[in-house]
Amino acid sequence: MLIIADARLPLEALQKLRNLGNLFGFSSKGIVYDSISGHPDVFLCQTPDAVVVAPNAPDALKAALHLNRIPAHEGSFAVGSRYPHSARYNAWVGENLLVHKLTNTDSAIMEICKDFDHLNVAQAYTRCNLLEANGLFISSDKGIEKALSGRGREVFYVDPHRIVLPGQKNGFIGGCMGYWQHQLFLAGSVTHFPEGPDLKKALDSRSVQLVELYDGPLIDGGGIMFLSAISDEG
Repeated sequence: MLIIADARLPLEALQKLRNLGNLFGFSSKGIVYDSISGHPDVFLCQTPDAVVVAPNAPDALKAALHLNRIPAHEGSFAVGSRYPHSARYNAWVGENLLVHKLTNTDSAIMEICKDFDHLNVAQAYTRCNLLEANGLFISSDKGIEKALSGRGREVFYVDPHRIVLPGQKNGFIGGCMGYWQHQLFLAGSVTHFPEGPDLKKALDSRSVQLVELYDGPLIDGGGIMFLSAISDEG
């Protein structure tokens, strides 16, 4: 398994991830602004069966995907230096559902998800603001919360104001998290934000184990991606 996370996450968090699989500490230079230059979800869109990779993603990232035999498709458009072109790949994709500002979604993602339900939201940094854990959607964007609730989905809202993103007023909750095998990995501790204890209870009720990667404030690192290799079978 390949794990992709911002190389600037706390060392304790990176070490815990390294103990779980092959960790690729992600970084980029001169493509987007510094605050998000290490964010995987700016350059990759994770779908149930593959990832979609921006054509101008760093070569080291593309090599890591190839070396670890991760199914990947190249996107149609380069990531731009500023919003909204820096958010082309920041869609959230789950089983039969694509959530994004659809006018901004890269066409390769749209093609892969052509048979999925599409939910349009105003927030193009969707994956930064959204993760799903065994049916519970966790978001720090009120518009996303409203849109998903309108589709009958259960949404847990986290106020983003205590989330750390250096160089910005705050980060977003989706960027602090990754989900793998009924475990939600959190770059921070539930004791450092008001909704933390209730989030843990909500996860417990869905048999999702919360794994705190370090004891400190939530840090937005552009999400933590757990990617499985192509099966040796077939």
